[in-house]
Amino acid sequence: MNWRLLIVIACVFAACQAPPPSQSPPASTDASSSAERPRPASSGVASPSKRSEPAAPGSENEPPEPGASAGAARLDADGDDDAPPQVDDSGPSAPGHFVRVGRAPLALQRICDLTPLGDSLYAAHATRPLGLDGATVTRYRPADSRPFSVAFDWNRSGEPSKGGGAGQGFLRVHAIGARLFVADADPPYNGFGLSEPGTEGFVFVSSSAGDFARARMPGHLPPRPPDADHAGAAVLPRAYHVIDVIRFRGHQYAATGSVPPGQRAWHGASPGALQVEDEIGARFRYAADYPHPYQNGVWRLTFLVRFKDRLYAGLQDYDQSEPNDYVYFAPPAEREVITQSDLHAVRVTETGTAQTLRWYVDRGALYWIAWNHSGVALRVTSDGDTWRIVALPKDAGVPADIVRFKGALHVLTSRALLRLDASGPTELARFDDKKSPFELNDSFCAPPLSVFQGALYAGGQRDGALYRFQEGD
Repeated sequence: MNWRLLIVIACVFAACQAPPPSQSPPASTDASSSAERPRPASSGVASPSKRSEPAAPGSENEPPEPGASAGAARLDADGDDDAPPQVDDSGPSAPGHFVRVGRAPLALQRICDLTPLGDSLYAAHATRPLGLDGATVTRYRPADSRPFSVAFDWNRSGEPSKGGGAGQGFLRVHAIGARLFVADADPPYNGFGLSEPGTEGFVFVSSSAGDFARARMPGHLPPRPPDADHAGAAVLPRAYHVIDVIRFRGHQYAATGSVPPGQRAWHGASPGALQVEDEIGARFRYAADYPHPYQNGVWRLTFLVRFKDRLYAGLQDYDQSEPNDYVYFAPPAEREVITQSDLHAVRVTETGTAQTLRWYVDRGALYWIAWNHSGVALRVTSDGDTWRIVALPKDAGVPADIVRFKGALHVLTSRALLRLDASGPTELARFDDKKSPFELNDSFCAPPLSVFQGALYAGGQRDGALYRFQEGD
């Protein structure tokens, strides 16, 4: 939606579009420091002048050690539900270059995420997330005579554009239980009045074949709710934005910016919130939020990942003054559903306000790419609490995504493709053009990497084109 218009209507919401990063990509954070520790961890908001301390080991909010008892076993594998790349024993990748595969119909400017399902690679598209109309999912099936096609179109062509006539970005496409889940980052008109208090968001769910239900006519309304066999759109009452979705302990969770219970839409606080769906097709409901107690201003929970039986969520606030960097939820082992008491806010960087670009879990470690006032850095933790910066060449630009390929982790940066070897990064490809197709200039949409049918793919940011890494000259 055009949030500048909405400022006049609801100044307290203060324009839901996040201030974009500078058109010049932020500098990569100096990686000379080998370790960082989280600063405050609390179940509320930490003020800049007073920081709360991390929960002590063994406290009631500390997640149990895996295997401590039969009831303490983790119910979900670490990660974000997308299947990990298959083991490839063909040897380490050799230097090469990226080849432009092509551009799908309705590809829009950016590819924000790439996820395989079956014999297809799906791409989530946006133009300027939370700022300009445009939201599509495209399908790449190389075996077809026409490999590119449109899987879902949420552009709502022909409908009134005032207030935002289309979705404003799909930021993630996840394969959960052999179906695709796509959150509507900024829904048309901020919803269609399908729920109280007058605003709602959506999560589009495909069939097991990867097919999405079309918008309902007349009016390009969202599809009906999904069920066990059919595609559809799940409704999230009170949501202004829906950034990501994940499974945790048998439930679906969505990261949102929402209207808190007991308050009217477009009035008062707008915290970042976690909403939960008990069964597919049921309406989501409010589970927990941040900051709590509520404060005037606009926050969102952003991208989600599971690690060591915790659910991690990125943080973003409109004013870019948030003292913490992310939150995590650590419910006790005997409880399935997350509540407010499970929330811990964490500061890792010197200034806070980090915006999460990517989470990635690999072989017992959690990798985190985040951008803040100091730049963009890739960090890693093995315990979920103690972080260290992964050193990358300064002339490689800024990190955007990381994935395991051919037995090693590979990092896509704005200017290069790097393989992380035991001795350090090895450059495999360099983007020497004046404008790289993988420039990072939007904090909600970083260029993605994905492994599909034994090859490494990347999503472009200039015209929504798909690229494949090819070894050799």
